[in-house]
Amino acid sequence: MTTDLQVVPARRGRAVRLAKGQAIQIINTHGQQVVDTWCFNADDMSEFMSMEHLHATLQGIFPAKGDGLTTNRRRPILILEEDTSPGRHGAIAESW
Repeated sequence: MTTDLQVVPARRGRAVRLAKGQAIQIINTHGQQVVDTWCFNADDMSEFMSMEHLHATLQGIFPAKGDGLTTNRRRPILILEEDTSPGRHGAIAESW
């Protein structure tokens, strides 16, 4: 497993391609907020992580460890492995 650290300045973005089964760790170095995260299916960019569809799948707004984060086709695209930030985080907006 390689560990490539990529620092993304505030108000900027970075794209990282992950292979199936690969993990990514996202760390906010400047506070306690959840970092906005988008995810697309690399084989079909019209499929993307969707909070609207996640709400229907979870029947709520609070994803928990082990939950699949779903796409606009209601298929899991990421799995929430761990959340070490304090408090509970609701997935309200289209970006999370």
